[in-house]
Amino acid sequence: MLLRQLTLDNGGPMSRNLAIISGFTLMILSCLPLRGLADDTALARKLLNSQGCKACHSLEGDGGKDAESFEEIRDRLSWAEIRFQLINQERIHAYGKMPDYSHLSDAEIEALIYFIKPVQ
Repeated sequence: MLLRQLTLDNGGPMSRNLAIISGFTLMILSCLPLRGLADDTALARKLLNSQGCKACHSLEGDGGKDAESFEEIRDRLSWAEIRFQLINQERIHAYGKMPDYSHLSDAEIEALIYFIKPVQ
């Protein structure tokens, strides 16, 4: 009887636990940006320069002083919050002072996010 309850075929406790664990795993993974482009620092650095980010933000002491440094952003914001600052439905960024970057591809956004806040 105990063996029957543990099988996956009859929807027993093991099946329910597996479904719960799978659901949580998918939820967590869907919140994390794609890992593949995270290591593409060359792309992220190129974007920081070509998109004019360093006109206002500084990186490693180099760049503008009108906004937070990327190091401060890394320490203060989550990946999701950084994504929201780059692209959002309302197109509101830094009280209208920051341009909208929704024209960037998903891969470019992911590269920027992981460059600003790398996985530790």
